[in-house]
This record gives sequence, structure tokens and C-alpha cells, in this order.
Amino acid sequence: MKALLERLSGALHLTLAVACLWLLASSPWLRMVRHLPASPGFVNLAHVVLGVTVAVLLPVYLAHCSLGERRQLCFPWLTGHMGAVKRDLAGLARGRLPAAEGGGLLAMLEGLLLLALLATALTGAGWLLVQGSQAALTWYELHVTCARVFGGLLLLHVLGVSLHLLDFVRN
Repeated sequence: MKALLERLSGALHLTLAVACLWLLASSPWLRMVRHLPASPGFVNLAHVVLGVTVAVLLPVYLAHCSLGERRQLCFPWLTGHMGAVKRDLAGLARGRLPAAEGGGLLAMLEGLLLLALLATALTGAGWLLVQGSQAALTWYELHVTCARVFGGLLLLHVLGVSLHLLDFVRN
């Protein structure tokens, strides 16, 4: 199982990344609050289909990131290994970039990003299941909040990766 997840991880990461970028970028054009419109149109329908796809693929990728050493890297608060995160935070205060490998702040950020995506997927699925009911508005608001948190964490993730790529190219 672990070997299969290793082989699939790159494709899963790319698929989730592209799907999430499209979901975030297209969200201002959605016309769904209480229910999917009778004639949903491409953007609304694609949002639901891609959202369900992300909700199905995400647990597999989350399992990959939760196995063995990866659990300690992405979720250090669960394993009691916050030392690297504290070092990275202290380094940031001194103007040093966090380490890209071996855990620390950037790896923990990836774990938080995955949890925010999971919350976004679950609240989107909750909305889909109760659409048309009184509860749909509550699920919609939760989904939007989770998506905004996810978007902010994604921005930080991309910034962190970009800074390290820039640093790599300079050396």
C-alpha cells in the first residue's frame, strides 16, 4: 500500500493542485448558494464535479502524507516534534528562510493546507447533500470560510516553495 501511494503521490499532488486552482479561480462566477440551479451552466457544474473529485482523491493523498515519517513532518503537533517549527520561526525573526526539507514550518504549513482542503471538501459535500434545505445556507457559509482559509494557506505554500526555488536557482 505504501509503495502504491508513493508512486501515485506526484500525480495526486498535481491533480489536486490543478483542480484546487480552478475551483478557487472560478468561484467568483458561481451562482449557487442554497441549491444548484436548474440549468447550472459549465462553471457551476464543473465546480461540483471537480469538488467531488477532490473530495474523493484527497483522502488518498492525505493517507500518503500521514504515513511514517511524513506524519511527523506534516503534522508535528500530533507527534510532539515541534522543535524544527520553533527553529524555523526563530530563524524567520532573524530574516532566515525556513528549511525546505526535514520538517519545520513549511512542512507543517503543508499539513495545515491539507486539513483546510479537507474541511473545504467536507463542507462542500455537506452543502451538496442538503442543497435546497434551510441548512444549505449554513453549509455554504462554512464552505466559503474554509475555502478562504485554504486559499490563504495555499498562497503561503506557493510563496514558501517559490522562495526556495529562487534560492536554489541563485546558488
